[in-house]
Order: sequence, then C-alpha cells, then structure tokens
Amino acid sequence: MTGIGSIGGLVSGIDTNTILDQLYQVARAPIRRLEATKEALNQSSAAWAQLEVRLINFRTNAALLNTSLGFRLYRAATSHPDLVTAAATSSAVAGTYAFTVDALAQTHQLRSQGYADTDQIEVGSGTITITVGDGDPTVIDVDNFTLAELRDAINSGESGVSAAIINDGSDTSPYRLIITSQTSGLDGDVDIQVSLTGGTAPTFSDLQAAQDAQITLGSGGGAIAITSGSNTITDAIQGVTLNLLDADPATTVSLTLSRDTTAIQSRITDFVATYNAIIDFFAEQFYYDPDTGQSGTLFSDFRLQTLQQYLSAAATNPIIGLSGEFAALAELGIRTDSTGRLTIDSTTLAAAITDHLADLTAVFAAIGQTTNSAVTYLTASTDTQPSGAAGWEVDITQVAAQARLTAGVAQTVVLAADETLTIQGVSVYLTAGMTQTEVIDEINSYESQTGVTAAATDANGEGAGNYLTLTRLAYGSTYHAEAVSTLSNQGGSDTSGIGNVTVTDETPGGESGAGTGAVGLDVEGTIGDESATGVGRRLTADSGDPQGLALLINATTPGSYGQVTFTLGAAEAAFRVAVSATDTIDGTIITAQDYITDTITDIDEEIARFETVVQQQQERLRAAFIRMEVALAEFQTQSEFLTSQFAQMQANAAATQ
Repeated sequence: MTGIGSIGGLVSGIDTNTILDQLYQVARAPIRRLEATKEALNQSSAAWAQLEVRLINFRTNAALLNTSLGFRLYRAATSHPDLVTAAATSSAVAGTYAFTVDALAQTHQLRSQGYADTDQIEVGSGTITITVGDGDPTVIDVDNFTLAELRDAINSGESGVSAAIINDGSDTSPYRLIITSQTSGLDGDVDIQVSLTGGTAPTFSDLQAAQDAQITLGSGGGAIAITSGSNTITDAIQGVTLNLLDADPATTVSLTLSRDTTAIQSRITDFVATYNAIIDFFAEQFYYDPDTGQSGTLFSDFRLQTLQQYLSAAATNPIIGLSGEFAALAELGIRTDSTGRLTIDSTTLAAAITDHLADLTAVFAAIGQTTNSAVTYLTASTDTQPSGAAGWEVDITQVAAQARLTAGVAQTVVLAADETLTIQGVSVYLTAGMTQTEVIDEINSYESQTGVTAAATDANGEGAGNYLTLTRLAYGSTYHAEAVSTLSNQGGSDTSGIGNVTVTDETPGGESGAGTGAVGLDVEGTIGDESATGVGRRLTADSGDPQGLALLINATTPGSYGQVTFTLGAAEAAFRVAVSATDTIDGTIITAQDYITDTITDIDEEIARFETVVQQQQERLRAAFIRMEVALAEFQTQSEFLTSQFAQMQANAAATQ
C-alpha cells in the first residue's frame, strides 16, 4: 500500500510499497471473512423478504376461505340486461324473482330564459332562494351579477344544486342558466324563488321533472311497488343491487340468484397456487448439491424448517372433529405430490362444491356449531383451538337485558296539547289529539335515530296497559335510556306521561316519582368451564382452548344451553401459521430479520475496529521502513565519508613518498 512519505526502498533497494501492500492484504483477511459473512446475511435477509411477500399473498387468499362467508358467493343474472343488471353479495338467497321496471329516477333540472351574453347583461340585485326537497332554504345575495357571476355564486354555496350555462345555438339569446339538483328523485325536487330588481331577472321552468325510480315486484293483486330516488336499488331484494338502465313496464324481467360455483372454485385454486409458491420457495432454500457443495441461502435455518412443517401440517392434516362428508383436502381432490405441492382434481372439486358445499366449507373454514337454538356461533380468534367432537358446554348465569324506562303517568285519552319528547337527544314532535297508539307510532318512526322502541305496558313495563315504555334496542350495561317532555304529567292522563323532569333507566322516577325502569345487563356465563366476558348478548371465552370464541346468547333465563363445537379448517389453520410468521412484533420473519440486522451491526462495528487496527499496523510498519531507510542513508553517508577520507589518506601518503 503506497502513501505520502513513502520512499519505496530508494536507499535499501527493497520494494517497501509492495511489501506493505502484501502485509495489508494479509492483515485484512479477517475483514474479508467478516464482509463475506455480511454478504451472506444480506442474502438471507433478502430471502426472508421474498418469503414474507409469498406468505402475505397466501394469507390474503386464505382469508377468503377461512369463514363460511367466503363460500357465500352468488351469481345474479337478469333476463333483460338492457333494462337492468344486478350484483349479489354474501347475504343473498338463491331464488328467482320477476319484476318490471316502470320508471327510472330523474334528477330535477330547471332552465332560465335565454340571454344574449353571459358577461354583460345584469340580472339585477336582491336574493335568490333555493330549497331542495325538505331541506332548509339557501339564500343567495345578488348584487347586479351577470349570468356568469350568478352561476358562480350558486356553485360557491351549499344549496344542494349546481349551475351551468349552456348555448342553445339560437341567434339572439342562446345562453341559458341550467340548475341541476344534486339529489336524484323526488327528494331532490328544487324550488327557486327569485326576488331581483334593476336587471333582467331569470325566470325558471322545468327542463326535467324530478322522478323516483319504480319497479313492481311480482304480479297481480299481491305485487309490490318499490320506489327509489336512485337508479341503483340496494334494499329491494336481500343481498342484491339492481342497476336500472331503462324503463319498460310491459316487459317482465326475471332475476335469477344462484351459487357461483365457478367463483368458489377459483378462490380455492388461488389458495392452492399461493400455497404452492411457498412450497417452491422451501424447495429452493433446502436445495443441496453434494458434488459442488452449493445449497440454498436458508438451507440450514431451523426457523424455516419449523415453518415448513407447521404450514404443511395445517394445510394437509385431517380436520379434527369433522363429521361431515369430508375430513381433509385430499377428499376434495386436493392432494399432495412428491414435492409437497398441492394438486387439484378439478372434476372432483367441482362435484364437491355442487353437491356438498356445507361439508366442503368445513374443510376450509373455522366453523362453530351449537346444539341449542338460543346460542349462535359468531366468531373465533387465532387463539381458539379445536373443541373435538364433544364440544364445550355453554352455561349462562345471567341473561342480557335492555335498558327500559316507563312513564309515571298513564295516557288514557288523546293528547290535550302539542308535546315534544326528547329521547336520547332526538326531538320527537307530538300533536294535540294523538291517541296513545299514534304517539307510539310516531316515536317508533324515529327508531333509527334514537335506538329506542316504544310500547304500551303496565306501570312496571310489562304486559299490556296505558303506560308509555321506552326500551333500548341494544342489549347491555353500556346502553341507557333517557327522555324528557316539554309538558308536565301532573295535569291528568292527556299527556305522554313522561313529564318535564328527565328520566333515565337508572333514575326513572321523574316528575311524578312513580316512573319505573331497569338498567341494561350483560350476559354472564362460561364456555367449556372457562370464564367468559359478556358485552350485551355477546359472550366471549377468556382463556383455555375456547379463548376468543364468541357466542350470541338469546337465552331468556339462566341455565345450561347445550354445547358448541369448533373445528379448524385447512384455510384457517394455514392462515394462522401465515399470520404468526408475518407478525410484525414477534413473527418468524421479523425475528429472523432483527437477528440479521443486529448481527450485521455487530459485524460493521468489528470491521471498523479491524480497519483501525490494520491502519495502525500499516502506519507503524511504514514508519519502521522509513526509519530503516533513514538509518541506511546515514550509514551510506558515513561510508561515503570514510571512503573519501581513506582515499584522501592514501593520496596523501602517496604524495609524501
């Protein structure tokens, strides 16, 4: 290694630079070994990253099959796709429906009279008031605006309409202001009040009337007319979205909903393909050539070997506790070949999907089944283990209850005056002359806003009677009922009976002191003798094999409610392995990557330390060589001096003879 101050053996004749370079390379041998180790670690890190991508891809596909919803795929087909198309969700039910498309929804549009220009003629000053449907009016202040300025003023507000100027091509007054409702159907009907003076005020007329879409489901006297403000109807048929394209009341459209077996088989095929991609990765890593000694990057990594074993077992082992037609993927035509990859017999699989879908679903998904109709399986967590055929006992010690409050005074005659009830913060307007039945109907029309249902009961909120009872729709201790009236209930039985003092399920007495109530309760019990936490009617196991298993309890009395069995299908079991491996906190991959990162950091520090030591050695050797050259130079100088002195002495001696 050459450098500043090197003298390169000019005196000694030794090639010091070459010697130093060779010594430097020898000294760096440990560094080169560390760098080789670091490169190998980087390759390992890249390999783990490749596996992570494949596992995440597999996890995504497994998640489409690890619950029964993944197999609820439906195909929606209409006999007249020129009139209507349809799409189905997992909540659809197979069947056939007949209907007619009587009318399409239309958005209300209005037009003004024509103007000669858009930026010269003024429309005047004053106000324009725009009201859409039952909404609040929007007032637009106008100050000698041109047509373009009026358009911009409307668009800059939040009136629920948009404004545009069109050119109808006429010779004298081609420019018209078009107002379009931003809400389709009758709910988007637009009313415009113009109060302008001093200019050419616009006068509006309908360009297109507001209109709801309408279909008629069925025929004859039992037919059902369905209206919608949109041409996309989502709530007419369960799980189906209808997209209306044209109206033809004379043509009957047939809608057929059927299981989409092709889509189900495609999901299973994707599951197998992404599983095989991981198996291929394992094969690449566990490759070894005894002749050359070459092997895969992660050939000897025990974590990868363990992951391979877990994933293979999860996907291919028989399912514990299944009693249906199938118990393993192999029985569906999905078998393991000599390389560990899965192969599909498409004919066998298709037949299983068509003839035994429920049993096939259990081979893939996490499935919970109960023996009592009051108990419904909801979901499980990745901690929940298979129950075995015997299942787990479900014991309920407290049933869930809804919060309830009952008015302290009965309503036995019609309301004597207008009254406003505030229920859960929502105002419900009652009018004089309403019977109690009408009061209850009006309160229940706000059910979606209040989360409360009303009924007429006795004073204790039970049975029949004339006391207004308000009950929360939701179950559990976190839900409370609250109400107050604008009227006193002390004047007789001609009010709702709530009174003008706020009442709640916890403090129901109210103005009369006679109101009653009950707080909401959470279900309590055990699953498989393990403790469980109740939230409303949902009961979730806290520990043991059932941990994370959640049940919906509709029981009305405490007691034993049969068993729940839980099986772990191949997709769910393999999904859990993939989730564990890719967990970002303590998963297999992040653990391996963290170890590699820490090791590389240590290697970098060791390399830096070695580099310092080598550099110091080089500097010491170079200094020693320099000192040697200097000493040799001094010796050479002295030698030359002595030689010259000796020669002079010889010359002097010769001269005296």
